[in-house]
Amino acid sequence: MHVFRRTATHDGEELGRAIPGSAIRCVADSGSSFSGSYSHIVLDGLVISRLAFDQASIVAVDKRTVGATAWHVMNPGCSVNGDVVEEREIVMVRRGEGATMRSVRAAQVATFSLHALGAADSPEFDMPFGQRSQPPAGRWRVATGLPLRRFNELNEAVTATLANRPQMFEIPAIRTGLRNAFLESIAELGASGAFRPDRAAVGRHTQIMMRFERALEEFGDEPADMAEVCRLAGTSRRSLEAVVRQRLGRSPWEYLRWRRLWRARALLDQPAAETTVTGVAFGLGFWHLGRFAAAYASTFGESPSSTLNRMRGTSAV
Repeated sequence: MHVFRRTATHDGEELGRAIPGSAIRCVADSGSSFSGSYSHIVLDGLVISRLAFDQASIVAVDKRTVGATAWHVMNPGCSVNGDVVEEREIVMVRRGEGATMRSVRAAQVATFSLHALGAADSPEFDMPFGQRSQPPAGRWRVATGLPLRRFNELNEAVTATLANRPQMFEIPAIRTGLRNAFLESIAELGASGAFRPDRAAVGRHTQIMMRFERALEEFGDEPADMAEVCRLAGTSRRSLEAVVRQRLGRSPWEYLRWRRLWRARALLDQPAAETTVTGVAFGLGFWHLGRFAAAYASTFGESPSSTLNRMRGTSAV
């Protein structure tokens, strides 16, 4: 099986839908815009992907496909599950588990995953990247930065080339050459280093975060009752606040408000005939119109009415 796809968008929901194997939500962590891209390459059981953001962002990943253990190479300024990704570290997300990633600036995440490699003569990779060994979630720290740079450069070059000339991917010899190049690069990453498992509490905190995100999704555009959110998350208000603040850098209520502002932006960016600023604000639980307008303008650099008028091609009276 072979696949190549690439998505570039200004919509975090569209970007999340483009990423297979998980329920993924992407939202800007700061600033007034969101822009991201995702590429996905499948080469007979070898999966290579590249996720990029043009600004600080939050990515919440629900349970991953059970059959896939993913390893993530990230640039400085990223954290996973509340822990900063140190230089020369590769982050492993265990099969069937979710994670929370946060970046404080523009970020690129190159990911590889080794499934059953298909051909009978395909080599099984030794610890830490093969399917036979299943360490707990954690970090693999390579001995030097050179293999990481080579892997990133290869990933970036292949993605750019196939984006410009996707027809190349239909040539069997090209696919074989790409697969060999990636497998060699991954083998170099695992040639030397040390594995550090996550703390015991990380898995439990991840479960809380996943239930929290699902609760927010369940409420949709309806105002979320925080007592009910805590119940659905299966934890106390104090524990929920501690976990969310560690993972996202803000309280659950601040995060909800931030997501609601971005939802308001999306509704005003693509208005229906009956859309009004007041209707959007009240529908999302912003009961004070003046504070909503001020928060919106502070975040997006224009008033909500300006967004609505611009998208309708009208001028404020």
